Amino acid sequence: MTENVLKLVDMGIRFGGLNALDGLNLSVNKGEIVAIIGPNGAGKTTAFNCITGIYTPTSGMIEYLGKSIVGEEPSQITKKGIARTFQNIRLFKELSVFENVLIAMHLRYNDNIFTSTFRLNINKEKEMREETKRLLDSQDLYKYRNDIAGSLPYGIQRRLEIARALATRPTLLLLDEPAAGMNPQETMDLTSYIKEIRDKFGLTILLIEHHMDLVMDISERIYVIDFGKLIAEGSAKEVQNNPRVIEAYLGVDGDA
Repeated sequence: MTENVLKLVDMGIRFGGLNALDGLNLSVNKGEIVAIIGPNGAGKTTAFNCITGIYTPTSGMIEYLGKSIVGEEPSQITKKGIARTFQNIRLFKELSVFENVLIAMHLRYNDNIFTSTFRLNINKEKEMREETKRLLDSQDLYKYRNDIAGSLPYGIQRRLEIARALATRPTLLLLDEPAAGMNPQETMDLTSYIKEIRDKFGLTILLIEHHMDLVMDISERIYVIDFGKLIAEGSAKEVQNNPRVIEAYLGVDGDA
């Protein structure tokens, strides 16, 4: 039986008089790599912001592992097992690579000010540092451990952001335009990397991406939205040949 990790049911959100998302339905099953595509302004990142608690939908449901997460804070959603990256890389750019990942490790724990102040969590801190080392090692980032994050090449910063998300031990990983700003070789490497971490960490992945070669190569299923509405879904081949998708991207009828 197929296991739903994420399910959106008639989800909508309004900003003033604008329907940014209108009755969006989609599901992501365990172990899948699923993509959301659509023209600029279609509502893709808004959907991610609703799933991760940055926005609260005005209608519909969001279910994660069969339970509603609507109204929960972003930190609560992260602790439940949903991690994300952003279109514009959001690292602590003045901190080291090691520190960036270590901070993410702390999100999994519930230390209070008493234990932090009086160092009663020293064993836990040691454990997190060791795990940070192992994670950086497994992602071929340990050699950069003492480098300041903001000084790294763009492609390495992107990998670091994904590694930081992995540090929270997610079940579901949301990738918001992971190939943005990458050259063709970096994009090809990223495609292999996403498949690799899916298999290695047992992840389910939902991604937004404008780079169609990556989307078509990596996605088991694709959802297409335009002006906040779902206009198509299916395999890469089905979506590529859908007249509504062609019209949304090219502004012409598929038979023109």
